[in-house]
Amino acid sequence: MLRFEHMPSDFHPLFLFLGEGPDLAALARLLRRFAEQPQTFAVAERIPGATSRNKLVLTPADDGEFGMRDLGSSFAWKLTNWQAQRIAERIELLTPEDNKSGSEILEIGSNGEIPVKVSRGEFTDDFLIARR
Repeated sequence: MLRFEHMPSDFHPLFLFLGEGPDLAALARLLRRFAEQPQTFAVAERIPGATSRNKLVLTPADDGEFGMRDLGSSFAWKLTNWQAQRIAERIELLTPEDNKSGSEILEIGSNGEIPVKVSRGEFTDDFLIARR
């Protein structure tokens, strides 16, 4: 099950995605579909079984603002087609069955963006569900 949530911090806030190989592969496929046909949609609605306490939409970048953004009551991951493709490629590196754990920190380099960490096998299955 793909789990994702904002991890607030005064110094190093992070948006965390957790899952196993198939979960992360589903996220990568979603990013590739977005790159082919950019449109705004809720991530949890497009990946069966995904769970989060935060509403997150994937949306085309606009006004030169890129990356993960806190909108107050929700979050928007603002990406261009090219950025979505490159991020999908990096996530796919975590998906092979022989990889037991690993992570990627994803940042576009846009001022004010929240870094995104995609992690496999580094947290227990109940992290972001029962522990918070």
